[in-house]
Amino acid sequence: MPGLLDEVQQPVGRLSARRQLWLTAQALRMVWASARRDFCLVVAGALILGVGAGLQVMLTNNVLQSVLAAKPGSGLPSSVVAYLMALVAITAALKFTASFQNERERVVGELVARHAQTRVLDMAATMRLESFEQPEFYNRLERATMTAEIRPMQLASGLLGAISATVAVTGVLAALLAISPLPGLLLLVSAVPLWLATGRANRALYAFNFQMTHMDRARSYLGFLITSRDNAAELRACQATPFLRGRIDDLYDQRITAVRDMTRKRVRVSSLGTLANGVVVAAVMLLTVAMVAEGWMTIAETGAVLVAIALVSQKLIVAADSALLLHESILFVEDLVSFIEPGRVAPPPQTEQRTSATPSELASIELKNVDFRYPSGKTPTLHDIDMELRAGEVIALVGENGSGKTTLAKIIAGLYQATGGAVHRNGEPLTEAVTRTHRGQVAAVFQDFVQYRLSVADNIAMGRPERRDDTAAIHAAARRARAAEFIEALPEGYDTQLGSQFLGGMELSGGQWQRLALARAFFRDAELIILDEPTSALDPRAERELFDDIRELCAGRTVLVISHRFANVRSADRIYVLADGRVSEAGSHDELIKLDRRYAELFHMQASSYQTMETR
Repeated sequence: MPGLLDEVQQPVGRLSARRQLWLTAQALRMVWASARRDFCLVVAGALILGVGAGLQVMLTNNVLQSVLAAKPGSGLPSSVVAYLMALVAITAALKFTASFQNERERVVGELVARHAQTRVLDMAATMRLESFEQPEFYNRLERATMTAEIRPMQLASGLLGAISATVAVTGVLAALLAISPLPGLLLLVSAVPLWLATGRANRALYAFNFQMTHMDRARSYLGFLITSRDNAAELRACQATPFLRGRIDDLYDQRITAVRDMTRKRVRVSSLGTLANGVVVAAVMLLTVAMVAEGWMTIAETGAVLVAIALVSQKLIVAADSALLLHESILFVEDLVSFIEPGRVAPPPQTEQRTSATPSELASIELKNVDFRYPSGKTPTLHDIDMELRAGEVIALVGENGSGKTTLAKIIAGLYQATGGAVHRNGEPLTEAVTRTHRGQVAAVFQDFVQYRLSVADNIAMGRPERRDDTAAIHAAARRARAAEFIEALPEGYDTQLGSQFLGGMELSGGQWQRLALARAFFRDAELIILDEPTSALDPRAERELFDDIRELCAGRTVLVISHRFANVRSADRIYVLADGRVSEAGSHDELIKLDRRYAELFHMQASSYQTMETR
C-alpha cells in the first residue's frame, strides 16, 4: 500500500546500560506492585534451586571421594550411603520446587498482565480528546496495548527465569570454585557470547515491531471492516470484500518479507553466540582433563568438576534464554512506560480526572474570539467565535456540513480545548481544574453516539455510572426519551442484552438506539445538555414531537441543539449560524428571517422543498 509507512518511525538505536537498568527497575516495580507475594515465593524458590544445585555438586564430589578412598572388597562405606540418600532427597526437593516455581510464574504473569492492561486502559481514558485525532497517538496506544497483552507474561517469565538460573549458576560456581577455581573462572567467559547475541537479537525484534505498528494497525482495521456487522450489508452490496482482502494480502506480504529479514538476522546472531559458547565450554573441559593428567586434580574432583561444568553450561543456556525474554520484554516496557507514565519520558499529557468538587450552578458560558485547530490540521477549523449560553436557554447551532458545529459543541462541553481565544463559565476561565468540574455537569448526545452492547439498563446508566443502582431514575430517563414503551416490550425489559454477537442479544433499530442515547443524557441529570442532530434516526413525526417538547423535557436546563433542519430550531431563544468555521449570523428565528441573509435563504429553501414533497 503506497505511502502507508510514510508517517513513521525513527530508527531504534542501542539502549544505554543505564537506560536498560532503569527499564529493568520499572519492570520490577510493575511486578512488585501487582504480584509481590507470588513474586517473593518464586524468588525464594530460585534461591532454593540455586543452593540445591551447589549442594548437588558438593555431594557428588563427596560420593566420588568416598568411593575412591574405600579399599577394594571392603563393601560400600556408610558415608557413601548417607551422601547418596542426601543427594536423592535434595534432587527430589529441587524437582518439587521447580514445579511449584513454574506454576507460580504463571500466576505472576497473569497478575502483571492485568496490572499493565489496567494502567493502559486508565491512561487511554484520561487522555485529552484531541489526542485521538493524531495518528502517532494510535501507534503509541497500539504498541502499549500489545505490550500490555503479551509482554507482562514474558517479562515475568524472563525475569524469574533469569533470577533462578543466575542463582543456580552462582551456587554451582561457588561449589566449583571451592574444588578447582580455574575451570570455574573460565566457564564464566562462556556466558559473554550468549549475552551479546541476546542483546543484538532483541534489538532486531524491537526495531521490527516498532516499524510494523502502523502497518499492523491498518491491517487490523481492514479486517474489522470485513467482519463487522455494521459494514456487512454495504460491503456485500458493493462487492468490495475482495478489494479489501487484496489490501490485507499486500500488507501481509510486506510483513512476512520483513519477518524473514528479521529472523535471518536473529538466527545468524544466535548461532554465532551459541557456537562461541560451545567452543569455550569445550575448552574448559579439555583444560580439566589436562589438569588431571598433570596431577593438579584428583579423579573425584574431576568427576565433580565435569558435573558442575555440565550444570553450569545448562543453566547458562537457560539464563540466556530467560535473558532473551527479559531483554525483549524490557525493550517493549519502554513503549508501555512511555504511554502509562509519560511524565517519565516526555511532558505529561493533559488528563481528565474525576473530581468530587461541586461546581457552582451554571449561570452562563461565554466564548470570546475562540479559534480551534486540530493537531493534524494545517488550518483552523473555527475562527473568532463569539457566543453566549445563559442558564435555562435553548440555543441552536445551524450550518451546512463541515461548518464546525460539532467541534464547537465539544469545546463548549470542555472536551476540546480552544487553541485561541477564551471560554468562560460563570465569568471564570475554563482552566484544567474548572474544566473537570464543568464536564461533570454536561450531558451530550453526539451524532456518532455509542451503541453499548450491554444491557438496556447499563446503556442508560452509562450517563452516570456511579448511579447504576438507581432503577427508578433509569426508568424515568427512559420515559423522558420516549423509550420506555419499546424497552418494556423486549424479552427481558431493562435487563435485555443488546447486540446479536452475544448469547440472547437483541438488535435495535437506529431510532431505538438514538432514544437510548437520549435517555442516557437525561439520566446524567446535567445542567447543560448538548443534542447534536439528536433525531437523525427518528421518523419525521417523532422528530417533530421531540423538538416541540424539548423545553419540557429539559426544563431548568441549558440546552444546545445542533440541527441541519432549520424548522426544528425555530423556537430556540437564540440561533447561531456557522459558515466556514465562523459565526455569520446570530439572533432569534424572527430576527434572522428579517435579516434576510443565509439563514433566511436556507430556511425558505428547506420549507419550499418540504411543501413540494407534501404536494406529491
